[in-house]
Amino acid sequence: MNRATEAVDILYEDEELAVYGNRLLSAIENFLYQLDEVLPPFIDSDFFIELIDKIRNRLLDGDKNFEKRLLEGKMGVVTVTYELGSLGLDVAKAIGEKLGYRVIFSEILSEAAQRLNVPEWKVEEFNEFEYVSSKLSLFDLFQLDRSFIDFGAILGEKGKERITFEEFREALAKSIVAFAVSNNVVIVGHAAACILKEYPNCLHIKVEAPFEDRAKVYAEKVGISIDEAEKQLKKIDEKEKAFYKDICDADVSKIELFHLKLNTSKLTVEKATEIALKAFELVVEE
Repeated sequence: MNRATEAVDILYEDEELAVYGNRLLSAIENFLYQLDEVLPPFIDSDFFIELIDKIRNRLLDGDKNFEKRLLEGKMGVVTVTYELGSLGLDVAKAIGEKLGYRVIFSEILSEAAQRLNVPEWKVEEFNEFEYVSSKLSLFDLFQLDRSFIDFGAILGEKGKERITFEEFREALAKSIVAFAVSNNVVIVGHAAACILKEYPNCLHIKVEAPFEDRAKVYAEKVGISIDEAEKQLKKIDEKEKAFYKDICDADVSKIELFHLKLNTSKLTVEKATEIALKAFELVVEE
């Protein structure tokens, strides 16, 4: 059975949504079936029902831009993956500012924690929109041991103390897709590029720079020597590569995941943003 079937049935049974007419309902139906074809297999049919509820609420709240996007089939989404020290987060924030889109970064882990029934205050360290600490925290916590995540040991929490990696992966993917469906977002890191690899009208960008240049930026940000920065970056790069491999069996260093790679040793943040916006027009808006 198609994962979206039950959600589509609910869509057509909703009397409040019926006033929008068959054209919009058909557009939503097509969108859900598109998602069924491209989302990871570990996302279940209940999640599609959750998405219908989110779409319904946005429409009933009178979000005309969201309605227009659904009708056009253009759900404006950008993912930005970046190497630490490449100024990728600066590029993502600039893209969001120019487009008027919400930039989603630390919110992803907070949402995933809620789906795993971990109190939000327990993951406050992930909520700070900081260049270094959020990314380090992500990989130190969730990547060092990929067989399970022992929240009990980490947080001193009784009850459900062991969260399997599969549970974390599912919560992460659902969080990212839910943010994407909310529309007009720039989603940063967290394997969004591979989770949303075939998501309709989504631009995937990676921001990179030569290792030596990244080490200089990182050393200055953290306040450490170049040698120490290089040692830390090598470990972080390895963890990031393993993280993408485990989440969706993808090689984050390869071009296949991305429409565009930007080298910030050759481009300023402003120029990189300008190129990204042009790509957005060509990939998402057309």
